Amino acid sequence: MPVIAVREKLFGAMLTVISTARADVARRPLPKLSLLAGLVFCGFGCAERATPPPPDPALTIELRWVESYPAQRRIEVETGLLWSLSYLGATLPRDERFLLFWQGNVVTLRLDLAGIDSDAAQHWARLLAVMKASEEYRSAGAIDVGRFVALTLCSPRHYYALTGAKQRFDEARSAYSFDSQPIAIVDSSVSEGSRLIEAPQGFAPNELAFIAHEGVGSIRQGSFQIAEHEFLDVMPNGQLRFALYDASGTLKPSASGTLTTAGKPTKCLWCHESNLMGPFVEPVQALEERVAVGNQRLREARSALRSKIDFSRAQDHTYAELLYVAFYEPSAERIAQEWNVSVDRVEELLSDLPTHAQEEFPFLGDELYSRADVDTRAPHGVIKVPSDPREPSAYEPDLLQ
Repeated sequence: MPVIAVREKLFGAMLTVISTARADVARRPLPKLSLLAGLVFCGFGCAERATPPPPDPALTIELRWVESYPAQRRIEVETGLLWSLSYLGATLPRDERFLLFWQGNVVTLRLDLAGIDSDAAQHWARLLAVMKASEEYRSAGAIDVGRFVALTLCSPRHYYALTGAKQRFDEARSAYSFDSQPIAIVDSSVSEGSRLIEAPQGFAPNELAFIAHEGVGSIRQGSFQIAEHEFLDVMPNGQLRFALYDASGTLKPSASGTLTTAGKPTKCLWCHESNLMGPFVEPVQALEERVAVGNQRLREARSALRSKIDFSRAQDHTYAELLYVAFYEPSAERIAQEWNVSVDRVEELLSDLPTHAQEEFPFLGDELYSRADVDTRAPHGVIKVPSDPREPSAYEPDLLQ
């Protein structure tokens, strides 16, 4: 099959710039909200508004906010939670005032008001039932919002079910029309070797899909063999959806580390930042045009959505990342709040554990613990989360079995 050979830029430095920008945004307070924005947030958090419809207990859960860094604000937690739900396919109707309801540091999340379809609702109900049956939930009356995100957005098996990703690669591919001439990336900063990119023929959001075929061997030498597939398309709520498939076409939790640095769907979301991305060096005009037009059509479609997600606030997604990063790498202060003990007691209990600095968000601290270590010392039982939120993990939960 004919291909177009290009090179993909080594973009380690670019990711460093992106991470620095994210840290800068997260470090400084959010700009003052407009009156309208304030009314929107008050609308779904103020008790004096109209009486909400009766909740669906199966789709309602209490989430506990544990302050993760100095001066963290409730609005940042809300923003991060809304972006996490949006990444999981929820449409989040803008005028829905009772989606989130705060009482102190606990927020009631009503997924029956989040704009999820019936298939997703069944999966959500099963996940919430497991969370509410946990010792943590029974003890605190809520589950840590960071653990909630870790068990949904950061857990590929749950992510696939909640977003409606196709179980088979051929089924996912057959839903779209692709150019007959794929593009060869012969020197990639994402893949260890060559990769083939399939671009869509159409530009409408419901026509946009891209496939990256990872493999072994050389495209130049004609020995390239596809070993797995990375699939990207657009959900009805305007967010990108990622799915990873092995050579047989079966969904897999993460890309193979020997082939690519793509990691898990969470890492794809972190890197793409809700945008389509093209090659960075020696651009191919046909692909660049598709990416540019596709992004423009996405912007137009997103601007017409009546959603609580404001796609024009490009850095708001950072607050979703902070919810799980700060949970996975907690400070002694955060753990003290989780366990309801003093910081001195935490440091005593964890004195034999190593600490580290946070590189992506340095303001989180330089004496942070690992979630895997911390959870084994918790005063109550907790649901085990994936070993890593973005990279291939030794453990990935499947609470839907």
